[in-house]
Amino acid sequence: MVKTLVNILVGLATFAGVVGLQVQRQAWLTAQQQDNLPLWRQQEAITATQLRLWRQMPSFGFDNLIADWWLIQFNIYFGDEAARAALTYRLVPDFFDVILHHDPRFIRAYLFLSTSGSLYAGEPERSIQIASRAMQSLTPDVPDSYYPWMYRGIDEMLFLGDGRAAIRSFQTAAAWASRWRTPESEAVVQRATQFAQFLREDKNSRIAKVIGWMMILGYAPTKRAQAIAVRKILEAGGRIEQLPNGRRVIILPRDVQERLRG
Repeated sequence: MVKTLVNILVGLATFAGVVGLQVQRQAWLTAQQQDNLPLWRQQEAITATQLRLWRQMPSFGFDNLIADWWLIQFNIYFGDEAARAALTYRLVPDFFDVILHHDPRFIRAYLFLSTSGSLYAGEPERSIQIASRAMQSLTPDVPDSYYPWMYRGIDEMLFLGDGRAAIRSFQTAAAWASRWRTPESEAVVQRATQFAQFLREDKNSRIAKVIGWMMILGYAPTKRAQAIAVRKILEAGGRIEQLPNGRRVIILPRDVQERLRG
């Protein structure tokens, strides 16, 4: 009895110590944030000014170098989670306005813009506008040029709720991808065609949206974006199961599985 009581008291003391450390850590983080806030604001103002200038400045033939350099700056900006938690991600579209202005064939930049501009900055309309302007420089002969159309269609479907626009984007993605004979392009043809068909049947297709969130989960750049995608899939009727080996997998709703099997 005495031993049990001692164990309980030790456990409570340990728990109290952990809670105390957590409270101290949170207080320290809050103080750090308050101390750094003026510096972060100053840095963000400088970055915003630089982005406006570089969007207007001539490149003198160094477009690719400028785009690469600003992508590095974006990664630094995006990766500063403490600053972003305090100031938000509002400059994300501005980074890609510069990057894609200087290198509209930078295909991977369209993916970063699609996920970060919509999920983090909360500006899908502006993100799509920036992408659309840059995509005028793309043709079906540019390698992987069908991907921006796929990303655009997903954004139009998931974030704008514009089924008609999404259908046009998916149809274009399928048409452009069909000109290439690679496993990647054939997969895009299949998926884009499915999306367009689901949306033609139902402009607010739940099935298309679940598959869209699965795609975002597949290429999400951060754990936060993955968590958002998982939440949306679960809200639509998906579930998480644990395999015998300990891995956790997402099981799609039954009707989605049936439609995918055709």
